[in-house]
Amino acid sequence: MNNEKPGILVTGASGFIGRHFVIAVSEHFRLFCIARRSQKEAGVPHSDNISWIQADITKMENLLSAANHIKENGGVDYVLHLAGYYDFTMDDNPAYENTNVGGTLNILKMSQQLEVKHFIFSSSLAACKFPPRGKSLTETSPTDADFPYARSKGRSEWVIRKHAGALSCSIVRLAAVYSDWCENPPLNMILKKWLTGNKLISRALPGKGASAMPYIHIKDLNKMFLRIIEISDQLSGINTFIASPQGSVSHMELFKTATKYYYGREIEPLLVPKPLASASLAVWQFWNGLTGKASLEQPWMADYIDKKLNVDASVTYRTTGWQPSPRYHILRRMLFLTENMKNHPNNWAFRNESLLKRFATRKSTLIYDIMMEERRAAIDRIADEITAAENISRFPHYSQMDPDLLKWDIHLHYQMLAATVKSRDRSLVQNFAQIIATHKYMEGFNAAEVKNFVITIGKAVKKILVAKPQLQEHGRRQSRRIDDLIILTIQFAVDEVEDTFEILKASPPDHMTENKPVESIERSEPVRRMIRRLEDICGDSMMMPVKNHMRNLQ
Repeated sequence: MNNEKPGILVTGASGFIGRHFVIAVSEHFRLFCIARRSQKEAGVPHSDNISWIQADITKMENLLSAANHIKENGGVDYVLHLAGYYDFTMDDNPAYENTNVGGTLNILKMSQQLEVKHFIFSSSLAACKFPPRGKSLTETSPTDADFPYARSKGRSEWVIRKHAGALSCSIVRLAAVYSDWCENPPLNMILKKWLTGNKLISRALPGKGASAMPYIHIKDLNKMFLRIIEISDQLSGINTFIASPQGSVSHMELFKTATKYYYGREIEPLLVPKPLASASLAVWQFWNGLTGKASLEQPWMADYIDKKLNVDASVTYRTTGWQPSPRYHILRRMLFLTENMKNHPNNWAFRNESLLKRFATRKSTLIYDIMMEERRAAIDRIADEITAAENISRFPHYSQMDPDLLKWDIHLHYQMLAATVKSRDRSLVQNFAQIIATHKYMEGFNAAEVKNFVITIGKAVKKILVAKPQLQEHGRRQSRRIDDLIILTIQFAVDEVEDTFEILKASPPDHMTENKPVESIERSEPVRRMIRRLEDICGDSMMMPVKNHMRNLQ
């Protein structure tokens, strides 16, 4: 990373908004990205300016490790807190309180510890009740909407106002965010129904078609975040801004514009009276329940038929000097959306269904957490097994290593396995196995000993996991998951070790043909690069024993 560039901590970096922001600004900032998914899963290209940390913002211990890593790598100047939970069921999921409220408090505390200049929080206009007819929401509107997501955003804003202290903050209430590929589930749902659905149903609009809300293009939103950062020295205390064009856009306007661009002509909608539309939503949910199909259309949506979420963001415009671009207004941009939907259906489906699929709970995260809890004891047990008298013939070189260096080596392999579990990216192991096998070959190890070393670590980890009660409740299915994440990854590493040894035997490295001294593995630059990559995935404190050992050897 270039420490001369300003640094931004971005939470929720694997989400729609976070991913677009990170990609857009990665050339100009050092970015420390906190996310539940891996960088590869999120579709964010590698960059020297991006440090990707997989962490759960509800766990302060994870964030403290991440904070240490950030401090050691130049710190950050700004925080953009995008992480949050949302679903369409209207159920009061505990994640609303734990992630949205508790997570915000944790990130706020982390920001204070990092001594950042400015904290930006992405709230939502949905946290506010629809204004009375003829009125508009403004920056001073209360967060008084009464459904789980709205309450969690309102409480998160309250947390910031109460606990920010001297830290200057900007609360940004977002309109519905979309891109040229849509990437907004409700908008995608109605466009699919209008443009690719049943001919009769596709013409149906509930009520008078007057349901309206504001939309903001992701490029306009990125510019707003950057503008807040640019003027942050002029902002003090708690500021509330609205990221939205003025007014709102109705379903009728969206329908006529979308059908005109898609079909080449405007299509007259079929207006469905509100009582009938409400009944249809209830029947539709009942049918989906019988068939096991998931749908974003829910009965509660009937309450918003013909209501308008009008916005007046003039104070935001005056204060920040930012304003949405007319060319990114959704009615003008609908041409791009319909072209992409019609001519690139696979890419459209990938962006709106596959890439945006939520990973609210993942067993791989639970397995990773257990591995971290058991790491120290596991490393000790593995070291004891390798140095046991009955195993000296299997590990002639490993058993003669300095005890601390042996544990360092085990730790490195263990951490690589854990990082692969967390990121679900086995390409990490491929590169790692090649580096390790090359060094071991030059140090006189044979392939069988290195393979046995790797297999022993894998078996030890599996033994730990299968004994854990929290992983036993799913029985055979969970056992298969452990085999997939641990044993298959170990097999992947073993195959790479064998391949590397075969290649090296056929064409030995220059060090060996020229009788040059072999660089010790702990001083190897490729290994150091690998450690830095592990730090990005796992957080600094998890690699501190390795780094301390390397310092002691210098």
